[in-house]
Amino acid sequence: MIKENKKEDLLLEKKSLLIVVEADPEKSPRFAEALRVAAGLSMHPRLSVNLVLKADILNDLNEGRSALWVDSDIIESSWMDLKENGCRIFSASPQDEQFDCLIQFDC
Repeated sequence: MIKENKKEDLLLEKKSLLIVVEADPEKSPRFAEALRVAAGLSMHPRLSVNLVLKADILNDLNEGRSALWVDSDIIESSWMDLKENGCRIFSASPQDEQFDCLIQFDC
């Protein structure tokens, strides 16, 4: 009985996911796809989504300067979802944390 409860606890434990986005939003639709995937995953109650973006891109998103990017409509709606869902967003990979899964979106 005790072993079974521990197994259930492990299944219910929130998993942490790190998504690193290297794609250039001015040239590639992969950036919009990365944000769309991250936003979708951030809605799952048992996932903690952490996103790493280049500092200048993160700044542009925070300032609302994404209108000329490829698939900007997807980027803008996904960005709002990520913020609403409490996704942690970094300009560099956190060095002092471990993650259960890594997804990387390159150019």
